[in-house]
Amino acid sequence: MNQITMQLPPGYTSLTALDRHKHAGLALLPNRNYAWCGKLNSVFLNAVELSKACVDYPIAFVRESNSGEYLPVALLGLRTGDNLFVDDKGQWRIRTYLPAYVRRYPFCIAEVPAPDGGETQRLICVQEDQLGPSAKPYFDAKGEPTEDWTTPKNLIESSESARQQTRAFTRRLEAFGLLEPFDALALPQGGGQQMRLLGLHRVNEEKLNALGAREQKLLMNKGEMRAVYAHLLSLENFARLLDMTAELDGRRNPAN
Repeated sequence: MNQITMQLPPGYTSLTALDRHKHAGLALLPNRNYAWCGKLNSVFLNAVELSKACVDYPIAFVRESNSGEYLPVALLGLRTGDNLFVDDKGQWRIRTYLPAYVRRYPFCIAEVPAPDGGETQRLICVQEDQLGPSAKPYFDAKGEPTEDWTTPKNLIESSESARQQTRAFTRRLEAFGLLEPFDALALPQGGGQQMRLLGLHRVNEEKLNALGAREQKLLMNKGEMRAVYAHLLSLENFARLLDMTAELDGRRNPAN
């Protein structure tokens, strides 16, 4: 299969459709780390993750550039190019939740228009340079999947299913008029350059409390009210990002 032509997910540098024959005998390279996302100051989350991610990260909603739909993200830094949770050795900060977006790399699902104008196809794709020869390949010499393919396949499929559920969740928030724009503005203690993150949205708590009984019951029955409150609680973590930014700046500029 040829390289997929599409807007690449953040952190990816290329995508190729996974092919059981072309990629026979291959698996993920050993000793991989998280340096690939070391410059991402946010990553996408699925709604089911919000209750876990809210412990460690501020969670906001952003508009997807292609569809215009809202998606939740974990904010990893206050400045472009700063991922405060990946160190210089490419290791993720210990004892913090690792988003499924990060765990799924280098795989993803690409939606490819059918050449005849028919139904859009969903293909499992991979950043090919992350694969190499392995004694435990994902596909054998005949192109048949092995047991070692089960775990990444399940993660890819569950992430895609959760992504579709997340779209339904954010569409509901938008339909109920609950999302409002806000800028995250941070000024380091003792002076320094202020930091501002633009294009963020959050749930308006007053509008949430003013929802009718029918709408509130729908959010609760769908299990989405828990995700909403996880998002609201997570906003307290902006203070943590500010402290981590000051710590990073101290390491970069020890003389100051």
